[in-house]
Amino acid sequence: MFVFARAGRLDCPSSTDVQDAWRHFSMQIARDPLDIEAHARRVLLASRPPLTDRAFGALVDLFLALGDRGRALRRQLLEQAMPWLDPDDAHFLRTHLDTELPRGAQLPTQRWSVLDTAVLGSLNMVGLQRREVAQETPFQQAMSLLEYGDLAGARGMLEAALLDEPDHEEVNRELLAIYQHSRDDAGKAEMADKLVARHGALPSGWS
Repeated sequence: MFVFARAGRLDCPSSTDVQDAWRHFSMQIARDPLDIEAHARRVLLASRPPLTDRAFGALVDLFLALGDRGRALRRQLLEQAMPWLDPDDAHFLRTHLDTELPRGAQLPTQRWSVLDTAVLGSLNMVGLQRREVAQETPFQQAMSLLEYGDLAGARGMLEAALLDEPDHEEVNRELLAIYQHSRDDAGKAEMADKLVARHGALPSGWS
């Protein structure tokens, strides 16, 4: 999920795992907010099922990154995603085609923006989102953190989950991928010691 070849085209091949691609591009943008190619690919991913509920968040990030520049690109990608946008969200973005979308702007409620730092939605919506998070498994919460580019947070949550349940294959696989991506052999070795101390053995793939 951490490697995506630049193939000379912005849309992903049909064989691409769209969830993995989305996480990859989100992490790219979190590391480099001005990676316009990653922004464009992310909007295109969200312009087709099953990720269409993420289109507004991806466009918000594009608008924030470009400011008042790249009007043609912003307009083209907005039109691409238009069928999947709520009318109010579409109107909001259209009104900012000629002006900069400032950080901290009061935006319509959404959850897929990596760059937006505004407080979104009402207190009731915040409460609802907290209840939804509480119902997620640790693995699901870690995947959400990865989608938002929080590699360290996802790693910590996956480490805690694996210590509690060392036979969880998905947790094990994603955690090993993070160690490999970050080249953190020392962190992997420290985690291995904790696993052996608690369970007496290592999960598959650790040797």
